[in-house]
Amino acid sequence: MVVALGLALHAHDLEKTQVSIAFARDGSFVADVANDPAWLKLRLESIPGPFGDRVVFWVDGREIRPESVEFVPGSPAIHRLRGHLPMNARSLRWFYGLVIDPYPLTIRRADGRIIVEEVQGDAWSRTIDLSGQFHAPLLTERTVGIGIAALLLIPLAIRMTTTRTEARNTTTRG
Repeated sequence: MVVALGLALHAHDLEKTQVSIAFARDGSFVADVANDPAWLKLRLESIPGPFGDRVVFWVDGREIRPESVEFVPGSPAIHRLRGHLPMNARSLRWFYGLVIDPYPLTIRRADGRIIVEEVQGDAWSRTIDLSGQFHAPLLTERTVGIGIAALLLIPLAIRMTTTRTEARNTTTRG
């Protein structure tokens, strides 16, 4: 029994899994999945396939796939996943299929709240509340572009008006 306990503790020390997901007001997210590099290499060799297939973002009853997965070597080794959730997203369940030991999941909401949960290894997280943190921007990029163009054209319009008025005044006097 002592040997089994020692192996279990040693296995957990190898994984060193930590997951953090940060959300922005526009619904975008960055998820960092950190593991011990030696453990991760052995685990990925034993379970083939892209890393993005090993995690699940279950949002309001459907899967949301990350738009990109980047590997950041180092200690810990990090897989950085980026993507977007719908602006009306209300709940998230998270799953990471490579680990077997419990690990911390830290959620940084766009409204500043932080949620920390311990996920039981190869199990789903509890349901995490996402509601009320995402907001569409007040102005779209197109509206901002039109506004900037209008601001740049105002001095030109004033100059043209002033030039025409001066030309009329000169003609009227002459």
